[in-house]
Amino acid sequence: MAAVDGSPASGAAAHAAARTARQLGARLELVRVLALPSEDPVDERGSGVALHTAAGELDVLRRELVAVAPDLAVTAVVRRGRAGDELVEASRTAERVVLGEHAAGRGLGSVIDLVVRRARSPVLLHRRGPRPAGGVVVGVDCLPGTEELLDAAADEAVARGAVLHVVHGRTSRRPGSGILDAERALLEGLVSRAQLPRPGLVVHLQVRHEGAGSLLLDAADGAQLLVLGRRPSSAERRSSGTGTTLLLRAPCSLLLVAVERSAPPADRPDDPDGVGPPALPAAAGRA
Repeated sequence: MAAVDGSPASGAAAHAAARTARQLGARLELVRVLALPSEDPVDERGSGVALHTAAGELDVLRRELVAVAPDLAVTAVVRRGRAGDELVEASRTAERVVLGEHAAGRGLGSVIDLVVRRARSPVLLHRRGPRPAGGVVVGVDCLPGTEELLDAAADEAVARGAVLHVVHGRTSRRPGSGILDAERALLEGLVSRAQLPRPGLVVHLQVRHEGAGSLLLDAADGAQLLVLGRRPSSAERRSSGTGTTLLLRAPCSLLLVAVERSAPPADRPDDPDGVGPPALPAAAGRA
């Protein structure tokens, strides 16, 4: 599912969604959301005009995508309501939700922020511009759900014919604990397991005593995709500064994979920066 609003960013995201749909062997649904009109008759008439215009623009985009990919089944629908809520609801039946980056003002934008936090399917946040030829980067933290996240990132790397870079960072106040060595051994085992059903997949593992945010920003430079874990959550959870930084500053497109996981053990080392990428805004679990 590609969310479109008539902007160049959403148009680019729709083309990215078409490529993704072909990789997944899925159909593509274009969704545009318009606000419900008020009870004012003038507003009602204006809303009808807006609805007609939106449907026409959506059909033009649909035909454009079909012309580029004749084998791709593309449908288009206009929904009425609050954009964020409607897209979250539509995500329940989507294999993936594709969004264009927020082009106006600062921050993610309220719609992207809500969908990133609450969508029930993986969310691809598409960055405009030339497509890099680098690898796929995934941030991991060794918590439950890491294997699932590695599998998702490995599938992306195989589909793109790219190297998979697995990045894990730790900043701990407990020196000499040997935890980083144990986590490296765990990740080496999980990487080997991910490679078994994917012959030819090349994986580079980076485990360092350094903040995950800075490691991932460096690794994402020139990458095709940055894969992060998230756990669907309510809007009330407090946001993570590092997670927000990754969403705002990562130079490549991001794939946010919903990973269900238990809470971290109570005896985890005090780690203010997180182990692997921290929770995404109001979000989601660290992965």
